This record gives sequence, C-alpha cells and structure tokens, in this order.
Amino acid sequence: MAAAALTHQDPGVQPERTLLSWTRTALLLLVVAGFMLRWAPYHGVAVLGLFCGAGLVAAGISLSQRRRLGAAVKGINQEHYPPALATVAALAMAVIGLGLAALVMLAVT
Repeated sequence: MAAAALTHQDPGVQPERTLLSWTRTALLLLVVAGFMLRWAPYHGVAVLGLFCGAGLVAAGISLSQRRRLGAAVKGINQEHYPPALATVAALAMAVIGLGLAALVMLAVT
C-alpha cells in the first residue's frame, strides 16, 4: 500500500495504538524467549526449540504489522472495521502452545 493510502482523519485514533500494542507483544515474546535461555544449562537443547518458537511468533507479529495497519486504516475510512479474531486466536494458541511445551519440558527433564 502506498503511504497516502495509510492516512485517515484522526491520526491519534485506534490503528496507531493497536500497532503499538502489537509491537509491545512482540517485544515481550522476545524477552520471554531470552528468559527461556536461562534454562539451557539444566534442560539442554530442548530450550532452543522454545526460544525459536517464541522468536518465530514475534517475527510473525512484526512482519504482519504493515498489513494490519493498512487494514485498520481502510476500515476506519470505510467506517466498518471487523475485529481480527483469527489473528488474536492464532496468537493465543501460540502462547498457550509455548507455555504448555515449557511446562512439559520442565516436568520431563
């Protein structure tokens, strides 16, 4: 999308705040991935799988930011913006999956 297509009437409205919130979520996943590395001396190479999983989810969030912002601005301009239920559900499932995998790893090793 061109830069002109990403404009709307109120620059302080929802798309920018939502974009910041997704960015904070990606950063938090990277921080959690870093904390998981502390387990490496005790649980071995399995920790790298969790680290890579959290990193991939964070990268997915970061790479989809422009598309998400464009959809939000388009929705505001058209006065119809459906919620991103699939994106939120995918993130929730990824976080639950990472958490369960970490619990299993801690219980087994």
